[in-house]
Amino acid sequence: MAIVALLEQLVKGILDAEEKFFSNPKDFYSLETAVKSSAEAFSAGFLGEVLSSMDKQIFENSWRKGTYNAQRKRIRSMISSVGDVTFDCTYYRKTDGSYHYLLEEIIGLGKHERVSAAAEVMLLLEALKTSYAEAARSIPSKMGLTKTTVMNYVHGVAEEIPFEVPEEKRTCKYLHVEADEDHVAEQHGRWDPRENNKSFMSKIVYLYEIKQDSPQAKGRKELVNTFYFAGVYQGSDEIEKLWNRVQYFIDLYYDTDAIKQVFVCGDGAQWIKSGARYLDKGQFCADKYHLMQYINSAAGQMKDEKDVAKEELWHTLYSKKKDAKVRFDTYTQLMLSVADKQEPIQNLRAYVLGNWAAVRRTLHNKKVGGCSAESHVSHVLSDRLSSRPMAWSQTGADRMSKLRCYERNCGREKLIDLVMYSREIRKGLRTGTDDLPVSRLSLRQIRAEHYDQAMSYVERLQATIPGLTARKIASIREQIRLL
Repeated sequence: MAIVALLEQLVKGILDAEEKFFSNPKDFYSLETAVKSSAEAFSAGFLGEVLSSMDKQIFENSWRKGTYNAQRKRIRSMISSVGDVTFDCTYYRKTDGSYHYLLEEIIGLGKHERVSAAAEVMLLLEALKTSYAEAARSIPSKMGLTKTTVMNYVHGVAEEIPFEVPEEKRTCKYLHVEADEDHVAEQHGRWDPRENNKSFMSKIVYLYEIKQDSPQAKGRKELVNTFYFAGVYQGSDEIEKLWNRVQYFIDLYYDTDAIKQVFVCGDGAQWIKSGARYLDKGQFCADKYHLMQYINSAAGQMKDEKDVAKEELWHTLYSKKKDAKVRFDTYTQLMLSVADKQEPIQNLRAYVLGNWAAVRRTLHNKKVGGCSAESHVSHVLSDRLSSRPMAWSQTGADRMSKLRCYERNCGREKLIDLVMYSREIRKGLRTGTDDLPVSRLSLRQIRAEHYDQAMSYVERLQATIPGLTARKIASIREQIRLL
Protein backbone atom coordinates (compact mmCIF):
# COMPACT_ATOMS: atom_id res chain seq x y z
CA MET A 1 0.00 0.00 0.00
CA ALA A 2 1.06 3.59 -0.62
CA ILE A 3 0.74 4.38 3.08
CA VAL A 4 3.55 1.90 3.81
CA ALA A 5 5.84 3.65 1.32
CA LEU A 6 5.01 7.01 2.89
CA LEU A 7 5.79 5.68 6.36
CA GLU A 8 9.10 4.28 5.12
CA GLN A 9 10.04 7.70 3.73
CA LEU A 10 9.02 9.36 6.98
CA VAL A 11 11.05 6.98 9.14
CA LYS A 12 14.05 7.22 6.80
CA GLY A 13 13.97 11.01 6.89
CA ILE A 14 13.75 11.10 10.68
CA LEU A 15 16.53 8.54 11.15
CA ASP A 16 18.80 10.38 8.71
CA ALA A 17 18.19 13.60 10.64
CA GLU A 18 18.96 11.80 13.91
CA GLU A 19 22.21 10.42 12.53
CA LYS A 20 23.34 13.87 11.40
CA PHE A 21 22.44 15.32 14.78
CA PHE A 22 24.58 12.81 16.71
CA SER A 23 27.50 13.64 14.47
CA ASN A 24 27.09 17.30 15.42
CA PRO A 25 24.99 17.60 18.65
CA LYS A 26 25.31 21.38 18.67
CA ASP A 27 23.21 21.68 15.52
CA PHE A 28 19.80 20.99 17.06
CA TYR A 29 18.25 23.49 14.66
CA SER A 30 18.92 21.21 11.69
CA LEU A 31 17.40 18.25 13.51
CA GLU A 32 14.26 20.15 14.37
CA THR A 33 13.74 21.55 10.85
CA ALA A 34 14.49 18.21 9.18
CA VAL A 35 11.97 16.36 11.36
CA LYS A 36 9.38 19.06 10.70
CA SER A 37 10.01 18.89 6.95
CA SER A 38 9.71 15.09 6.96
CA ALA A 39 6.46 15.22 8.90
CA GLU A 40 5.00 17.80 6.51
CA ALA A 41 6.04 15.77 3.46
CA PHE A 42 4.40 12.67 4.95
CA SER A 43 1.24 14.60 5.78
CA ALA A 44 0.98 16.06 2.28
CA GLY A 45 1.59 12.66 0.70
CA PHE A 46 -0.99 11.01 2.94
CA LEU A 47 -3.63 13.61 2.06
CA GLY A 48 -2.96 13.04 -1.63
CA GLU A 49 -3.27 9.26 -1.24
CA VAL A 50 -6.57 9.56 0.63
CA LEU A 51 -8.05 11.82 -2.04
CA SER A 52 -6.80 9.62 -4.88
CA SER A 53 -8.27 6.58 -3.14
CA MET A 54 -11.65 8.29 -2.82
CA ASP A 55 -11.54 9.30 -6.50
CA LYS A 56 -10.91 5.64 -7.42
CA GLN A 57 -13.80 4.49 -5.22
CA ILE A 58 -16.13 6.96 -6.95
CA PHE A 59 -14.96 5.75 -10.37
CA GLU A 60 -15.59 2.08 -9.52
CA ASN A 61 -18.97 2.71 -7.92
CA SER A 62 -21.96 1.11 -9.72
CA TRP A 63 -24.30 4.00 -8.85
CA ARG A 64 -21.91 6.44 -10.50
CA LYS A 65 -21.79 4.42 -13.70
CA GLY A 66 -25.53 4.75 -14.19
CA THR A 67 -25.55 8.55 -13.72
CA TYR A 68 -22.13 9.96 -14.54
CA ASN A 69 -19.91 9.02 -17.48
CA ALA A 70 -16.16 9.37 -16.97
CA GLN A 71 -14.56 11.76 -19.48
CA ARG A 72 -10.96 12.04 -18.42
CA LYS A 73 -8.67 11.94 -15.43
CA ARG A 74 -6.19 14.60 -14.44
CA ILE A 75 -3.63 15.23 -11.74
CA ARG A 76 -4.96 17.90 -9.38
CA SER A 77 -2.65 19.97 -7.19
CA MET A 78 -3.65 21.87 -4.09
CA ILE A 79 -1.79 23.97 -1.55
CA SER A 80 -2.53 22.72 1.95
CA SER A 81 -1.38 23.86 5.37
CA VAL A 82 1.35 21.16 5.29
CA GLY A 83 2.52 21.76 1.73
CA ASP A 84 1.56 20.79 -1.81
CA VAL A 85 -0.91 17.94 -2.20
CA THR A 86 -1.22 16.05 -5.51
CA PHE A 87 -4.06 13.63 -6.24
CA ASP A 88 -6.10 12.06 -9.04
CA CYS A 89 -9.35 13.75 -10.00
CA THR A 90 -11.78 12.36 -12.60
CA TYR A 91 -13.98 14.53 -14.80
CA TYR A 92 -17.56 13.29 -15.36
CA ARG A 93 -20.46 14.11 -17.65
CA LYS A 94 -23.88 13.70 -16.10
CA THR A 95 -26.83 12.30 -18.08
CA ASP A 96 -28.42 15.76 -18.08
CA GLY A 97 -25.42 17.18 -19.95
CA SER A 98 -23.69 18.92 -17.03
CA TYR A 99 -20.04 18.30 -16.12
CA HIS A 100 -18.69 17.58 -12.64
CA TYR A 101 -15.58 16.81 -10.65
CA LEU A 102 -17.34 14.60 -8.10
CA LEU A 103 -14.37 14.40 -5.74
CA GLU A 104 -14.07 18.19 -5.60
CA GLU A 105 -17.79 18.52 -4.94
CA ILE A 106 -17.66 16.03 -2.08
CA ILE A 107 -14.74 17.74 -0.30
CA GLY A 108 -16.10 21.23 -1.08
CA LEU A 109 -13.19 22.33 -3.27
CA GLY A 110 -14.19 24.87 -5.92
CA LYS A 111 -13.19 24.40 -9.55
CA HIS A 112 -10.83 27.36 -9.42
CA GLU A 113 -9.61 26.87 -5.84
CA ARG A 114 -6.00 25.79 -5.43
CA VAL A 115 -5.68 26.53 -1.72
CA SER A 116 -7.35 24.38 0.93
CA ALA A 117 -9.57 25.94 3.57
CA ALA A 118 -7.01 25.23 6.32
CA ALA A 119 -4.26 26.86 4.26
CA GLU A 120 -6.47 29.89 3.63
CA VAL A 121 -7.02 30.21 7.37
CA MET A 122 -3.26 30.17 7.90
CA LEU A 123 -2.76 32.87 5.27
CA LEU A 124 -5.43 35.11 6.78
CA LEU A 125 -4.10 34.63 10.31
CA GLU A 126 -0.63 35.62 9.17
CA ALA A 127 -1.95 38.56 7.13
CA LEU A 128 -3.71 39.86 10.24
CA LYS A 129 -0.37 40.77 11.76
CA THR A 130 2.16 41.07 8.95
CA SER A 131 2.54 41.87 5.25
CA TYR A 132 1.03 39.86 2.41
CA ALA A 133 4.51 38.79 1.29
CA GLU A 134 5.38 37.43 4.74
CA ALA A 135 2.03 35.64 4.92
CA ALA A 136 2.72 33.94 1.57
CA ARG A 137 5.97 32.52 2.99
CA SER A 138 4.21 31.00 6.02
CA ILE A 139 3.08 27.92 4.04
CA PRO A 140 5.70 25.40 2.73
CA SER A 141 4.56 25.43 -0.93
CA LYS A 142 6.49 25.26 -4.20
CA MET A 143 3.50 26.27 -6.34
CA GLY A 144 4.25 29.97 -6.49
CA LEU A 145 2.20 31.30 -3.61
CA THR A 146 2.61 35.08 -3.88
CA LYS A 147 1.58 38.18 -1.98
CA THR A 148 -1.05 38.79 -4.67
CA THR A 149 -2.60 35.43 -3.80
CA VAL A 150 -2.82 36.46 -0.15
CA MET A 151 -4.29 39.83 -1.15
CA ASN A 152 -6.95 38.09 -3.25
CA TYR A 153 -8.00 35.95 -0.28
CA VAL A 154 -8.18 39.00 1.97
CA HIS A 155 -10.29 40.79 -0.65
CA GLY A 156 -12.39 37.64 -0.94
CA VAL A 157 -13.57 37.80 2.67
CA ALA A 158 -17.34 38.28 2.84
CA GLU A 159 -18.30 41.96 2.89
CA GLU A 160 -20.91 41.41 5.60
CA ILE A 161 -20.01 38.72 8.11
CA PRO A 162 -23.05 36.95 9.59
CA PHE A 163 -23.69 36.71 13.32
CA GLU A 164 -24.13 33.45 15.16
CA VAL A 165 -27.59 33.31 16.70
CA PRO A 166 -27.21 33.25 20.51
CA GLU A 167 -28.93 30.58 22.57
CA GLU A 168 -30.18 33.16 25.04
CA LYS A 169 -30.43 36.95 24.89
CA ARG A 170 -28.53 39.10 27.37
CA THR A 171 -30.21 41.54 29.72
CA CYS A 172 -28.82 44.91 30.76
CA LYS A 173 -30.18 48.40 31.42
CA TYR A 174 -27.54 50.43 29.62
CA LEU A 175 -25.39 49.84 26.55
CA HIS A 176 -22.35 51.90 25.64
CA VAL A 177 -21.40 52.42 22.01
CA GLU A 178 -18.14 54.18 21.12
CA ALA A 179 -16.85 55.08 17.67
CA ASP A 180 -13.86 56.62 15.94
CA GLU A 181 -11.92 56.34 12.68
CA ASP A 182 -8.41 55.63 11.41
CA HIS A 183 -6.89 57.62 8.54
CA VAL A 184 -5.46 55.17 6.00
CA ALA A 185 -3.17 56.04 3.09
CA GLU A 186 -4.76 55.02 -0.21
CA GLN A 187 -2.94 53.31 -3.06
CA HIS A 188 -4.50 52.58 -6.44
CA GLY A 189 -1.38 51.09 -8.00
CA ARG A 190 1.95 52.20 -9.35
CA TRP A 191 0.48 53.27 -12.70
CA ASP A 192 -1.93 55.80 -11.20
CA PRO A 193 -0.87 59.43 -10.76
CA ARG A 194 0.51 60.29 -7.35
CA GLU A 195 -2.23 62.88 -6.77
CA ASN A 196 -4.87 60.13 -6.92
CA ASN A 197 -3.30 58.36 -3.95
CA LYS A 198 -4.89 60.24 -1.08
CA SER A 199 -6.31 58.93 2.17
CA PHE A 200 -9.61 57.60 3.43
CA MET A 201 -11.06 56.57 6.77
CA SER A 202 -11.70 53.12 8.14
CA LYS A 203 -14.34 53.38 10.84
CA ILE A 204 -14.68 51.39 14.03
CA VAL A 205 -17.68 51.01 16.31
CA TYR A 206 -17.74 48.84 19.40
CA LEU A 207 -20.30 48.29 22.12
CA TYR A 208 -20.05 47.00 25.68
CA GLU A 209 -22.18 46.75 28.78
CA ILE A 210 -20.08 48.06 31.65
CA LYS A 211 -16.51 48.84 32.67
CA GLN A 212 -15.03 46.89 35.55
CA ASP A 213 -11.68 46.66 37.32
CA SER A 214 -9.24 44.47 35.43
CA PRO A 215 -8.07 41.43 37.42
CA GLN A 216 -4.78 41.38 35.46
CA ALA A 217 -3.74 45.01 36.01
CA LYS A 218 -4.43 46.98 39.15
CA GLY A 219 -5.96 50.39 38.53
CA ARG A 220 -7.05 49.59 34.99
CA LYS A 221 -10.52 48.99 33.58
CA GLU A 222 -11.77 46.41 31.12
CA LEU A 223 -14.91 46.36 29.00
CA VAL A 224 -17.49 43.62 29.53
CA ASN A 225 -19.01 41.77 26.54
CA THR A 226 -17.34 43.90 23.91
CA PHE A 227 -18.25 43.48 20.24
CA TYR A 228 -16.52 45.25 17.34
CA PHE A 229 -17.66 46.52 13.95
CA ALA A 230 -15.32 48.10 11.41
CA GLY A 231 -14.90 48.84 7.75
CA VAL A 232 -14.65 51.54 5.12
CA TYR A 233 -18.14 52.98 5.13
CA GLN A 234 -18.22 56.06 2.89
CA GLY A 235 -21.28 58.19 2.23
CA SER A 236 -24.56 58.54 4.09
CA ASP A 237 -25.98 55.26 2.75
CA GLU A 238 -22.96 53.30 3.97
CA ILE A 239 -23.06 55.03 7.37
CA GLU A 240 -26.70 54.08 7.71
CA LYS A 241 -25.77 50.52 6.75
CA LEU A 242 -23.15 50.43 9.51
CA TRP A 243 -25.49 51.68 12.23
CA ASN A 244 -28.29 49.38 11.07
CA ARG A 245 -25.87 46.50 11.45
CA VAL A 246 -25.11 47.58 15.01
CA GLN A 247 -28.84 47.81 15.74
CA TYR A 248 -29.41 44.36 14.23
CA PHE A 249 -26.74 42.95 16.55
CA ILE A 250 -28.39 44.60 19.57
CA ASP A 251 -31.79 43.19 18.58
CA LEU A 252 -30.25 39.74 18.10
CA TYR A 253 -28.21 39.53 21.30
CA TYR A 254 -30.10 41.68 23.83
CA ASP A 255 -33.52 41.93 25.36
CA THR A 256 -34.30 45.38 23.97
CA ASP A 257 -37.27 45.89 26.29
CA ALA A 258 -34.89 45.82 29.26
CA ILE A 259 -32.57 48.47 27.77
CA LYS A 260 -33.24 51.97 29.10
CA GLN A 261 -30.55 53.89 27.21
CA VAL A 262 -27.86 53.39 24.59
CA PHE A 263 -25.06 55.92 25.05
CA VAL A 264 -23.21 56.77 21.81
CA CYS A 265 -19.85 58.37 22.53
CA GLY A 266 -17.31 59.87 20.14
CA ASP A 267 -15.41 62.94 19.04
CA GLY A 268 -18.42 64.75 17.57
CA ALA A 269 -18.03 63.74 13.94
CA GLN A 270 -21.35 63.80 12.12
CA TRP A 271 -21.30 60.10 11.29
CA ILE A 272 -20.81 59.27 14.98
CA LYS A 273 -23.54 61.66 16.13
CA SER A 274 -25.91 60.09 13.60
CA GLY A 275 -25.64 56.83 15.53
CA ALA A 276 -27.93 58.29 18.19
CA ARG A 277 -30.62 58.61 15.50
CA TYR A 278 -30.22 55.16 14.02
CA LEU A 279 -29.98 53.26 17.32
CA ASP A 280 -33.12 52.76 19.37
CA LYS A 281 -32.94 54.71 22.65
CA GLY A 282 -29.65 56.23 21.46
CA GLN A 283 -28.22 59.34 23.08
CA PHE A 284 -25.02 61.06 21.98
CA CYS A 285 -22.36 61.89 24.57
CA ALA A 286 -19.24 63.92 23.79
CA ASP A 287 -15.86 62.28 24.18
CA LYS A 288 -14.20 63.62 27.33
CA TYR A 289 -10.75 62.78 25.98
CA HIS A 290 -11.13 65.13 23.00
CA LEU A 291 -12.75 67.75 25.25
CA MET A 292 -9.70 67.68 27.49
CA GLN A 293 -7.41 68.06 24.45
CA TYR A 294 -9.34 71.08 23.21
CA ILE A 295 -9.31 72.74 26.67
CA ASN A 296 -5.59 72.15 27.20
CA SER A 297 -4.75 73.52 23.76
CA ALA A 298 -6.97 76.59 24.16
CA ALA A 299 -5.78 77.35 27.69
CA GLY A 300 -2.18 77.08 26.48
CA GLN A 301 -2.70 80.28 24.47
CA MET A 302 -3.10 82.24 27.72
CA LYS A 303 0.58 81.68 28.55
CA ASP A 304 1.08 82.75 32.20
CA GLU A 305 -2.63 82.44 32.92
CA LYS A 306 -2.85 78.94 31.44
CA ASP A 307 -3.83 77.21 34.71
CA VAL A 308 -6.36 79.91 35.57
CA ALA A 309 -8.00 79.64 32.14
CA LYS A 310 -8.14 75.86 32.34
CA GLU A 311 -9.74 75.95 35.78
CA GLU A 312 -12.33 78.53 34.65
CA LEU A 313 -13.25 76.52 31.56
CA TRP A 314 -13.80 73.30 33.52
CA HIS A 315 -15.68 75.15 36.25
CA THR A 316 -18.04 76.67 33.68
CA LEU A 317 -18.68 73.35 31.95
CA TYR A 318 -19.40 71.55 35.24
CA SER A 319 -21.63 74.38 36.49
CA LYS A 320 -25.31 73.48 36.84
CA LYS A 321 -26.47 77.09 36.43
CA LYS A 322 -28.73 77.91 33.50
CA ASP A 323 -26.42 80.62 32.19
CA ALA A 324 -23.41 78.27 31.95
CA LYS A 325 -23.48 78.25 28.14
CA VAL A 326 -23.58 82.05 27.98
CA ARG A 327 -20.73 82.31 30.49
CA PHE A 328 -18.65 79.84 28.45
CA ASP A 329 -19.33 81.80 25.26
CA THR A 330 -18.40 85.10 26.91
CA TYR A 331 -15.22 83.77 28.51
CA THR A 332 -13.91 82.14 25.30
CA GLN A 333 -14.67 85.37 23.40
CA LEU A 334 -12.49 87.17 25.92
CA MET A 335 -9.75 84.58 25.36
CA LEU A 336 -9.93 85.20 21.62
CA SER A 337 -9.42 88.93 22.11
CA VAL A 338 -6.05 88.47 23.85
CA ALA A 339 -4.70 85.27 22.26
CA ASP A 340 -1.98 85.39 19.60
CA LYS A 341 -3.10 82.09 18.05
CA GLN A 342 -6.87 81.89 17.84
CA GLU A 343 -7.36 78.53 16.09
CA PRO A 344 -7.18 76.33 19.25
CA ILE A 345 -9.77 78.53 20.99
CA GLN A 346 -12.03 78.48 17.95
CA ASN A 347 -11.79 74.68 17.81
CA LEU A 348 -12.79 74.52 21.48
CA ARG A 349 -15.78 76.79 20.90
CA ALA A 350 -16.91 74.80 17.86
CA TYR A 351 -16.67 71.50 19.73
CA VAL A 352 -18.36 72.62 22.96
CA LEU A 353 -21.01 74.99 21.61
CA GLY A 354 -21.82 72.60 18.76
CA ASN A 355 -22.26 69.70 21.20
CA TRP A 356 -23.35 71.54 24.35
CA ALA A 357 -25.99 69.06 25.48
CA ALA A 358 -23.70 66.11 24.76
CA VAL A 359 -20.81 67.68 26.68
CA ARG A 360 -22.98 68.43 29.69
CA ARG A 361 -24.41 64.90 29.57
CA THR A 362 -20.91 63.42 29.64
CA LEU A 363 -19.83 65.55 32.61
CA HIS A 364 -22.96 65.13 34.74
CA ASN A 365 -24.25 61.63 34.02
CA LYS A 366 -22.36 59.15 36.20
CA LYS A 367 -23.36 56.26 33.93
CA VAL A 368 -21.28 57.79 31.12
CA GLY A 369 -17.62 57.00 31.71
CA GLY A 370 -14.54 57.93 29.73
CA CYS A 371 -14.30 57.05 26.06
CA SER A 372 -11.48 54.71 25.01
CA ALA A 373 -12.09 54.91 21.26
CA GLU A 374 -8.63 56.30 20.52
CA SER A 375 -6.86 53.31 22.07
CA HIS A 376 -9.18 50.88 20.31
CA VAL A 377 -8.41 52.51 16.98
CA SER A 378 -4.72 52.10 17.74
CA HIS A 379 -4.91 48.41 18.68
CA VAL A 380 -7.59 47.19 16.27
CA LEU A 381 -6.99 49.28 13.13
CA SER A 382 -3.83 51.40 13.19
CA ASP A 383 -1.62 48.53 14.30
CA ARG A 384 -2.12 46.94 10.87
CA LEU A 385 -3.38 49.74 8.62
CA SER A 386 -1.52 52.96 9.37
CA SER A 387 0.98 52.83 12.24
CA ARG A 388 3.82 52.04 9.83
CA PRO A 389 4.35 53.42 6.30
CA MET A 390 1.94 51.44 4.13
CA ALA A 391 -0.88 52.08 1.70
CA TRP A 392 -4.08 50.18 1.01
CA SER A 393 -6.83 49.87 -1.51
CA GLN A 394 -10.22 50.64 -0.02
CA THR A 395 -11.33 47.03 -0.50
CA GLY A 396 -8.22 45.69 1.23
CA ALA A 397 -8.54 48.08 4.17
CA ASP A 398 -12.24 47.29 4.52
CA ARG A 399 -11.73 43.52 4.60
CA MET A 400 -8.71 43.73 6.88
CA SER A 401 -10.69 45.90 9.32
CA LYS A 402 -13.48 43.33 9.33
CA LEU A 403 -11.02 40.46 9.75
CA ARG A 404 -9.35 42.03 12.78
CA CYS A 405 -12.76 42.64 14.35
CA TYR A 406 -13.84 39.05 13.62
CA GLU A 407 -10.71 37.75 15.34
CA ARG A 408 -11.50 39.78 18.45
CA ASN A 409 -15.20 38.91 18.43
CA CYS A 410 -15.04 35.18 17.71
CA GLY A 411 -11.45 34.07 18.25
CA ARG A 412 -8.96 32.59 15.80
CA GLU A 413 -10.40 29.11 16.06
CA LYS A 414 -13.63 30.36 14.43
CA LEU A 415 -11.88 31.76 11.37
CA ILE A 416 -12.56 28.53 9.48
CA ASP A 417 -16.29 29.32 9.65
CA LEU A 418 -15.66 32.70 8.04
CA VAL A 419 -13.51 31.10 5.32
CA MET A 420 -16.21 28.56 4.46
CA TYR A 421 -18.89 31.26 4.41
CA SER A 422 -16.75 33.53 2.21
CA ARG A 423 -16.14 30.65 -0.21
CA GLU A 424 -19.88 30.13 -0.43
CA ILE A 425 -20.33 33.82 -1.28
CA ARG A 426 -17.62 33.68 -3.96
CA LYS A 427 -19.23 30.58 -5.41
CA GLY A 428 -22.54 32.44 -5.61
CA LEU A 429 -20.88 35.34 -7.43
CA ARG A 430 -19.39 32.96 -10.01
CA THR A 431 -22.72 31.19 -10.60
CA GLY A 432 -24.80 34.36 -10.81
CA THR A 433 -26.69 33.83 -7.56
CA ASP A 434 -25.17 36.80 -5.74
CA ASP A 435 -28.56 38.49 -5.39
CA LEU A 436 -29.65 35.99 -2.74
CA PRO A 437 -30.01 37.45 0.80
CA VAL A 438 -26.95 35.55 2.07
CA SER A 439 -26.13 38.13 4.71
CA ARG A 440 -28.94 36.77 6.85
CA LEU A 441 -27.86 33.12 6.58
CA SER A 442 -26.12 31.69 9.61
CA LEU A 443 -22.83 29.81 9.45
CA ARG A 444 -24.69 26.79 10.77
CA GLN A 445 -26.98 26.87 7.73
CA ILE A 446 -24.04 27.01 5.36
CA ARG A 447 -22.46 23.93 6.96
CA ALA A 448 -25.78 22.07 6.88
CA GLU A 449 -26.19 22.82 3.17
CA HIS A 450 -22.74 21.39 2.42
CA TYR A 451 -23.60 18.32 4.44
CA ASP A 452 -26.89 17.66 2.63
CA GLN A 453 -25.33 18.04 -0.82
CA ALA A 454 -22.35 15.79 -0.12
CA MET A 455 -24.34 13.05 1.60
CA SER A 456 -26.22 12.33 -1.66
CA TYR A 457 -22.88 11.01 -2.96
CA VAL A 458 -21.52 9.43 0.21
CA GLU A 459 -24.59 7.36 1.06
CA ARG A 460 -24.39 5.71 -2.35
CA LEU A 461 -20.67 5.10 -2.01
CA GLN A 462 -21.09 3.41 1.36
CA ALA A 463 -23.54 0.89 -0.08
CA THR A 464 -21.28 -0.47 -2.82
CA ILE A 465 -17.60 0.02 -2.01
CA PRO A 466 -16.15 -3.32 -0.88
CA GLY A 467 -13.91 -3.34 2.15
CA LEU A 468 -15.05 0.05 3.42
CA THR A 469 -14.97 -0.36 7.19
CA ALA A 470 -17.39 1.21 9.65
CA ARG A 471 -14.59 3.42 10.93
CA LYS A 472 -13.93 4.81 7.44
CA ILE A 473 -17.64 5.39 6.90
CA ALA A 474 -17.90 7.29 10.17
CA SER A 475 -14.82 9.34 9.30
CA ILE A 476 -16.23 10.35 5.91
CA ARG A 477 -19.52 11.35 7.53
CA GLU A 478 -17.74 13.44 10.16
CA GLN A 479 -15.47 15.22 7.67
CA ILE A 480 -18.33 16.15 5.38
CA ARG A 481 -20.43 17.31 8.31
CA LEU A 482 -17.71 19.85 9.14
CA LEU A 483 -17.63 21.36 5.65
